[in-house]
Amino acid sequence: TAIGGSLGSHKEQMYEVVAMCSAHIHQSRPVHLLGIGSFIDIFTNVREGIDTFDCVSPTRIARHGWALVKGAPNERLNVRNARFLKDPDPVDTTCGCYTCQNHSRSYIHHLFRAGEFLGMQLLSIHNVFTMNRLMRDIRQAIKDDTLDSVQKDWVV
Repeated sequence: TAIGGSLGSHKEQMYEVVAMCSAHIHQSRPVHLLGIGSFIDIFTNVREGIDTFDCVSPTRIARHGWALVKGAPNERLNVRNARFLKDPDPVDTTCGCYTCQNHSRSYIHHLFRAGEFLGMQLLSIHNVFTMNRLMRDIRQAIKDDTLDSVQKDWVV
């Protein structure tokens, strides 16, 4: 079963539409929600019974220099900002992706300033890895009954 299409004009309406649809879906069937990609929306909709998600936002925002970061304000940071000009840290110090293990914020900042497509690719790798990591943490939290505390780690 899948839910998607018009889900309202703001988050609260989207949550209402998902809750309304979820009430009519057989519990034994997996439920897929289309077009939802923010951390808070995923946590909220997991609680409504959604099992899987897909969204273009991790790669779309990467093309604009945005990196998804666990526990960051608004879930992300903009590596194009001048404050990253000489920042030797990885995009996310808690991340084990290829990008974070091999490249600094300053290098990725440079790539965006120089118009190099590699910057977009490196952030796409990081963002997709981060979304997979988020879903892994959520699956474990459901098993351990710790979803609230895991959400506090991911969403500020």
